[in-house]
Amino acid sequence: MPKFTVAIAGAGLGGLVFALALQKYAPDVDFQLYEAAGELTTAGAGIGIQPRTWYVLRELGLEEALLKVAGNGEAPNIPLLHRKSDQHVGITFNKTDSVSERSFPFHRGDLQKVFIEHILDPNRVHLNKRVESYTQPDRSSAEQIVVHFQDGTTAKCDVLIGADGIKSRVRGVMYEQLADAANAAGREDEAAFLRSCGDAVFSGTVAYRGLAKRDPHELVEPRPTNVDHMVLHLVAYPIAQGQILNLAAVIMYPGQEGTIYEGPWTADVPKEEVLKNYVGWEPEVVSALNDVPSWSKWAINVVKPLPTFVDGRVVLLADAAHSMTPYQGAGAGQGFEDALMLAQLFAQPNVTDQVAIHIALKVYDSIRRPFAQKVAGLSWKSGQLHSLLTSEFEGVTPEMSASGKSVTREQLQIVADTSNGLMDWRKGTTIAGDVQIALHRLREELGTSPSLSAL
Repeated sequence: MPKFTVAIAGAGLGGLVFALALQKYAPDVDFQLYEAAGELTTAGAGIGIQPRTWYVLRELGLEEALLKVAGNGEAPNIPLLHRKSDQHVGITFNKTDSVSERSFPFHRGDLQKVFIEHILDPNRVHLNKRVESYTQPDRSSAEQIVVHFQDGTTAKCDVLIGADGIKSRVRGVMYEQLADAANAAGREDEAAFLRSCGDAVFSGTVAYRGLAKRDPHELVEPRPTNVDHMVLHLVAYPIAQGQILNLAAVIMYPGQEGTIYEGPWTADVPKEEVLKNYVGWEPEVVSALNDVPSWSKWAINVVKPLPTFVDGRVVLLADAAHSMTPYQGAGAGQGFEDALMLAQLFAQPNVTDQVAIHIALKVYDSIRRPFAQKVAGLSWKSGQLHSLLTSEFEGVTPEMSASGKSVTREQLQIVADTSNGLMDWRKGTTIAGDVQIALHRLREELGTSPSLSAL
């Protein structure tokens, strides 16, 4: 008999990794996955997995399966390269080729397919189950949470995990309830702030995304046509064993951060809308853009820094908790770290009743929330650097930059050094230390013997 039941709202990457982590570390915890879509599709574009994130996937026993679909067809991971390409002859000003910073590139669909294939009991996955709301009993009660779905059905659980993405309905309901409680207590300003936390906000970034077929043996040396690296303002790397080139053409709109984006978050657009932003760039870049048969426009929205990921026995995870800009390639990885830590907290033998569960969630929130929010802030700063939107380049217009004369190599080196420094948090590190800290805090809170440890 399971010691308690977990309902996971959302079977995206974060929800699936949490299910896999429970499956490994906490087999005595029952979990059910509820996905709003009618099928678990493996569509999507590219995603880069950094070594810190790779540690989580290796701990879950996924390394062998993932290496079969990772990389550019010749190597499972690739270097990161920055190049100023908004001029006819570009300048490479930063290349990171150390093992600690090489990225494992994937087609998102390939990654999700591996995760799905490793769910041992497919009957735990329930489709067409979009969360509408939930009813949580008083914290002193041992009664279960009731999850209400849009189709009129319900499910009961001891813990509800909101892994339902940036548009998370679980987050929306959580902050509606927190705001109602604050309002009832006469704290109107706090209530207004809490209510605003339910909605995602615009990051000030639009990304045009596309995929182009590619011959993995076409070129040996990394150049923009081969693009085994990142090009300034244009992110490009091979996926699907080098057979596809993933491109994201990024446009930033300074001053619009934190606003509500009006219009659809994603939309198909003609190629001309993309190409007009890259007139005068290196010929190889323009050629790569032309090779993409179809483009989609993505408004990059983010979750503002939340005051908590937890309310009672309801908890947010991955993008539902801390969706961030993509400039450090860390968004998915932070969700995987959430999953690994929370699963190991749930695995502890003394975490069995609602009091212990609440303490475990409190520990999770105290460690994962500030760390993930710090990474989100660093990612935003990286975006400013990648687009040369810093004080050093104040007054430099796109036309001046394209001339190749107004931005010096010395200035670009400062960008490179600063950018590298913003990623110090992940160099040679893993989440293992934070898991140990979490288990120590849990032990202290529960007043138990020092036998709790990472499994």
